[in-house]
Amino acid sequence: MENADVSLGLHDFLERMRQPSTVDFVKSIKSFIVSFTNNAPDPERNNAAVQDFFARMEIDFRAHPLWVSCSEEELDSADERLEKYVITKLFPRVFASLLDDVKLVGQLSK
Repeated sequence: MENADVSLGLHDFLERMRQPSTVDFVKSIKSFIVSFTNNAPDPERNNAAVQDFFARMEIDFRAHPLWVSCSEEELDSADERLEKYVITKLFPRVFASLLDDVKLVGQLSK
């Protein structure tokens, strides 16, 4: 049953992110991913950038009409879904900061 709850949470998050009112969220997420990947790897700077982005998005989610009436659990779930999405996109940069590590991750993912 827990897996069903997780699936519904993900489904709900994706449905909300498809709403026209979240277009600014989607643009912000895409912009962050692009700018992050265009910068040279720097673990300290990268960590700060990711933490700042998630903190801003958490505040924005809580103020947005689609999430303003959500429970704390639903808001936490939305934060987790966003983090999983972004970290999946940034995986090579976040977890493989050295060029050789990035190449190795690329080879292993094929």
